[in-house]
Amino acid sequence: MTLFNKGRFVSEAIRSVLSSSFADLEVLVVDDASTDNGPSEVAAFTDPRVRMLRSERNTGRPSAANRGYDAARGTYIAVMDADDVIHPERLARQVAFMDAHPEVGAVGSWLPAFGTDDRTFATPPDDAACRALALFGMPVIYPSCMLRRAVLDEHGVRCDPTWLLPGMDYLFMLKVGKYAAFANLQEPLTYYRVGEQNMRHGRDPVSDARNLYREVLTRFGLPTSDEQVEAHLALQSTFDIRMSSALVHEVVRWMAELRQWNARSGWCPGNALEAELTKRWERVFHAAADQDLRAAMAHVQHGPDDRMAHVRHALRKAWYRRKSR
Repeated sequence: MTLFNKGRFVSEAIRSVLSSSFADLEVLVVDDASTDNGPSEVAAFTDPRVRMLRSERNTGRPSAANRGYDAARGTYIAVMDADDVIHPERLARQVAFMDAHPEVGAVGSWLPAFGTDDRTFATPPDDAACRALALFGMPVIYPSCMLRRAVLDEHGVRCDPTWLLPGMDYLFMLKVGKYAAFANLQEPLTYYRVGEQNMRHGRDPVSDARNLYREVLTRFGLPTSDEQVEAHLALQSTFDIRMSSALVHEVVRWMAELRQWNARSGWCPGNALEAELTKRWERVFHAAADQDLRAAMAHVQHGPDDRMAHVRHALRKAWYRRKSR
């Protein structure tokens, strides 16, 4: 657990770990020169399983996480944020899964949000689907994950200390995937607190995403022109991207590039990537239909399964937009 100025929450986070049904653990808190009461909250615990590493200067979350990975003593390393809480059975269930699946280097779970958001972030169960998802987001959600320490140590897997923008955890997880399989338990085992204390709060999400995905594509060995990065963001469906017919055509070219890359690299086995692209291509249509009739018709041109249904939907959306002006 890395800690920086989350003194309001850290005691609750630690108590949730100490209440786990799995007791053979240490709670390793890496304080990154907090200026609030966080360190004193941690120091107040008398349970000998709670251990704190202090830093005289703030070095950033990646470096703090690396100090934790270097100091961790367990066979497995479970990660959580200092403002989250975990289910009492999380550690026991993840340890049992890792014991039974030696090929897995990172196992996560679903992540219900609380605070200013109430969504549940769900991730797929198997390695192939996780790898397809990894092109677009975290295959295993970092604060829900348990890692096999041997994989990290044998291959020198650590966070990039120079990456100080949001996304450090995503880039780290891609490194893990180079050497081991992914998996996710299909149940909510970590609860993610959303609020102004989050690193992403108050930032421009589209600007951060452009920076992050340019780096992600570079690490995958994929091209990163402005047009290609924008096409990749259009496949996300979570960012406010202005759709146009030109962008839709670029998305088609980009999906072909991703298929060719996967065939060369073997990153994602079977049909998992095609299934992921099909799902995201459908979302592109709905984003286009919500914004621009020509963009929606460009999507229809490239062959959805039910073209007439898509045409009717796009025309209906265009009529409502015109009526509301």
